[in-house]
Amino acid sequence: MARKNIARTKRGERTRNQILEAARKLLAKPGFRGVTLDQIAEETGTAKSSILWHFGTKEALLLEVLDSAMRDLETSYRHDYPDDLPLTEKMRLLLKDYVRLMERYPEVGTVFFGMLFDAQLINSIRDRVKEMYREYRELIVHHLTASGVAATEHLASAVVALFDGVFIQWYLDPEGVDMQKVFESVVSGLESFGSQGAVQKKGFAEGRPRGRTPGKSLPGTGPPRGS
Repeated sequence: MARKNIARTKRGERTRNQILEAARKLLAKPGFRGVTLDQIAEETGTAKSSILWHFGTKEALLLEVLDSAMRDLETSYRHDYPDDLPLTEKMRLLLKDYVRLMERYPEVGTVFFGMLFDAQLINSIRDRVKEMYREYRELIVHHLTASGVAATEHLASAVVALFDGVFIQWYLDPEGVDMQKVFESVVSGLESFGSQGAVQKKGFAEGRPRGRTPGKSLPGTGPPRGS
């Protein structure tokens, strides 16, 4: 989410991207509390006033580092995945890209969660974070609905929670939690669930009760003994 009222010249956009990349690079080392605007200015050869003009505050810059990474993921989903791919295949590609992104830039997630649980910062960034999460949920609902899934915001919240939760576990225990395998299990489970639902719907359409094998009586419904 870029600040809405900034004029976008090619030069300004280039400077802005350089600042984001420098911030991401520096965040990978000491953590977000150790990064200063002076360091970012020195890294990019840009005046600190220019950084503030583009982003407003250091906290807003750090949130933009996160959000720009998520937008890259969204761009891949929109433009790089064929429209006619089944939803589960799109999910596999999306999750693969997400894992690659988090493994390449683990500081993106750590900065975000670090800021959320920082008592000194949460009040200043709360509205921005709420807006980000709302946008993520809206995107998820949009894409699921476009793929024929009856999606709700509640379902979207659960999907976002899945991403957040798996990342936290992986960051705390990278050897014990394989993000790729976890997400693959989720997609496989959804495929299995969908297949079972399709079989049950077919059974109903053919007039068979759910869960009943043709030719077998339910317990207690067979012919009387001795008949």
